[in-house]
Amino acid sequence: MVESIMQYVRKALTIIAVILVFTTIGLVSITTQTKTVNLNYYGSTKTVRTLASTIDSFLLQNKIYIDENTNLSVGYNDKIVDGMQINISDKKEYAKLDIDVMKENYIPMVAKYEEVVESIPFDEETKDNPDIDEGTTQTVQEGVEGRKSTSYIVRYSDNKEINRSEIASEVLSQARNKVVEVGTRVTVSRSALVQSMISSPVDGGFREYDIALPVDQQQYAYNICKRYGIEYELFLAMMFQESRFVATAFGGNNSYGLCQIHITNHETLRAGLGINDYFDPYDNMTAGAYLLSTYLEAGRKRVPDDPNTAIVYGLNAYNMGEGAYYSLCYSKGIIDRDYSTSVINLRNTLISTGGLHE
Repeated sequence: MVESIMQYVRKALTIIAVILVFTTIGLVSITTQTKTVNLNYYGSTKTVRTLASTIDSFLLQNKIYIDENTNLSVGYNDKIVDGMQINISDKKEYAKLDIDVMKENYIPMVAKYEEVVESIPFDEETKDNPDIDEGTTQTVQEGVEGRKSTSYIVRYSDNKEINRSEIASEVLSQARNKVVEVGTRVTVSRSALVQSMISSPVDGGFREYDIALPVDQQQYAYNICKRYGIEYELFLAMMFQESRFVATAFGGNNSYGLCQIHITNHETLRAGLGINDYFDPYDNMTAGAYLLSTYLEAGRKRVPDDPNTAIVYGLNAYNMGEGAYYSLCYSKGIIDRDYSTSVINLRNTLISTGGLHE
C-alpha cells in the first residue's frame, strides 16, 4: 500500500518538473524577444519595451496615430531592433517666440469706447402725375436726412488705430425721402392752321348731328370742310366708315386717328400743313379733309360733267390711294366699290335720320 502511494508521488513530481522546464524555456524565449525602443514623441522622450516585430505593430500597440502632417523617422514596415531610435514630430513649423525680444519691442495697446453720430442720406422718389405737362416736374416733399449713432471699441497701438469693432447701432431719426412728381400729360402741338380755326364760329349752315363726335369737333369739321370745299355730311360719313369716330383708332395698315391717315402721307402733311400729331382729332380732321378734297378734285378732272362719279372716284382714291385705284379699278372700268357705296349710303342715312350709330 505504501509502495503504491510512493509511485503516485514520484509520477506527480515528474509531471511538475516537466511543466517547470517548459515554463522556464517559454520565459527565456519571451525575454529574448523583448526589445527596447527609444521613442521621441513630439519632443517627449521615453524608453519603451516591446514585443512588436515591425514599426506598424509598435505604433498600433502603443496607440500612436500617424497622419499626413506627421514626420516618422522610420518606415511603417521596418523591423524593430533592440535599441532602435524612433522620432515622431509634426511636419508643420510653428513660430518660436523669443520672450526677450518681445519684451524689448513691446508697445502697450489701449482700447477706447467711441460713439459716432452720422447722417443717413435720403433717397428721391418719382411719381407720375397725369395732371401736369410732360417734361415738367414738381417737388411735393423735400428730403430730410436721418441720424444714426454707432458705438465702437477702438484699439490703439502707439497712438495709431489698429482695430475698430462695432458694438451697437441706433437710428436716432429716420430719413424722409424727397418726392418729385413727373408730368405725363401730353401737350398737343397743333398746326398753325388748326390753331387759327379751332375757335372760329360756325355760320347758320351748321347742323349738329347725333354722332359720337363732340359738338366742338363737329363744328371744327364743318369749318374745315368749308375751307376745302367738301360736303360736311360726306366728310362725317367717311370718318364713321374709317374709325367710328374713335380719335385714337390705329389701323393694322399703319393708319391713324379719326380719318385713318396712312403713314405714307405723314411726311407730306407735316411739311405742307405742319401736322405732327395724327391722334389729335383737330390735326387729323385737317389732314383728312385736305386729302379728301385733293382726291375729289382729281375725280372732277376725270369726269368734269358727272359730279356723282367724281365723288365715287374721290372716295375710292382716298381709300386705296389714287394710283392704285386708277390702275387696278378705274382704268379697267370698275368705278364703284364697296367702300364708296358704303360711305355714300352712310351720308344719306345721316342726312335723313340726323345720326349715325353702330
